Amino acid sequence: MPVIDLLVLVRGAHFAATLWAAGTVCFIVLVAPPPPPLLRRLTLMIWAALVLTVLTGAVWFVLIAANILDVPWDEIGRDGFWTVVSETRYGQIAALRLGLAVALGLLMMAPAFTGRRVLMLLAAAALAGLIALVGHAGATPGPAGWLHLASDVVHILAASAWLGGLPALALTLGAPGAAATTARFSVLGMVSVGALLASGLVNSWQLLDGPGDLTSTAYGRVLAVKIALFAAMVALAAVNRTRLTPHLPAAGATGALRRNSLIETALGLAVVLLAGALGTMIPGGHVHTNAPVTNSEAAYVHIHTEAAMADVSIDPGRAGKSNVTIRVTREDSGVYPRS
Repeated sequence: MPVIDLLVLVRGAHFAATLWAAGTVCFIVLVAPPPPPLLRRLTLMIWAALVLTVLTGAVWFVLIAANILDVPWDEIGRDGFWTVVSETRYGQIAALRLGLAVALGLLMMAPAFTGRRVLMLLAAAALAGLIALVGHAGATPGPAGWLHLASDVVHILAASAWLGGLPALALTLGAPGAAATTARFSVLGMVSVGALLASGLVNSWQLLDGPGDLTSTAYGRVLAVKIALFAAMVALAAVNRTRLTPHLPAAGATGALRRNSLIETALGLAVVLLAGALGTMIPGGHVHTNAPVTNSEAAYVHIHTEAAMADVSIDPGRAGKSNVTIRVTREDSGVYPRS
């Protein structure tokens, strides 16, 4: 299997596991504190999601490290790993997110205390939201970059609350108080959908040259499929809210709602896997920082491939003696380690 295909799968699996962990924590804290038997099952669900998050994150890190160091994954070595952790933004964010996963696990094992669940929610939100820093949003410069980054964080958190919480909702549908729980989750889902739509528009404005990119570029076509799946999820959620939730706790409505929740979960998993693919592709409207130039006669070019980006400036930009500056970075804007 080509490395890029494996990277797409690992990224998608990591995103899904992270959203699952964060969404289940969000469900427990914001939707409905479950009774002890159900809480134990939801806690096991969080543990499973955290384990998957750490494992897929480790594989993702190894693939990126091998790519950065240009060596086979089994030849990286301790020094190579440390170089990636200490000298690239991807490595620093990966280490921080590992610490947050450990912190969330410790909070889950700690005896109950005031504010414990709030701290769990903050740790889970940070674990998910920091993914934005190693994607396209983290590589966008200037004020537009801050807007893009904030929008991407909102996008990820909203997806965590809605998509990541769907398995927890399906698990609680047969429990006492399922109607009230579903109604509260429905409100959270509507807020999340609104946030996803708004942040998605901002992200598309940043990453696409125009609507035509949705059919004329590979990135746009994958994004179009993702949008179509999202629309199907919204339509299914609308059916759940308007036709099924009002009839709870009737057995027929409960069964149909559980089935639809699982279908939504499957569609959401497909959306997340596509998001993993989009992070490895070059969007048409990707904006980059211009290399500094000393005068108007300097020439500048940006070179962007799947392997790396380079900013090249030639001052002055004409025949004769000139100063040449070349800045090579990773796709996540992390600088290549010096050899």
